[in-house]
Amino acid sequence: MSTRTAAQTQSADTSSAPSHNSSAVPWRERPLLTMQEAAGIAGVSQASLYLMAQRGKLKLRKFAGRTMAETSSLAAALDGAEAWTPSDRNGKAVAARAERSRAAWAD
Repeated sequence: MSTRTAAQTQSADTSSAPSHNSSAVPWRERPLLTMQEAAGIAGVSQASLYLMAQRGKLKLRKFAGRTMAETSSLAAALDGAEAWTPSDRNGKAVAARAERSRAAWAD
């Protein structure tokens, strides 16, 4: 049975952590982010990030053979995200189906 204290356990757990852990630096202070990190921060897929880059909304860089997102452009894209507004898309679809149904019965 182990009699280690919580402090000893925490100390042992952190001592084995790599010293190059990139999460120690806040993401906005890093010049580049891996695509996986950028996707996680933005809450979108990596494919969405590539699409944003094609549309000119995100800058990507090649570094050491990896595609990376410029942190400043990701932050600008996130800061410039449009406010969500509810859509009436479902209501329009219901009305269109009802109209088609009425038209079908009228024939």
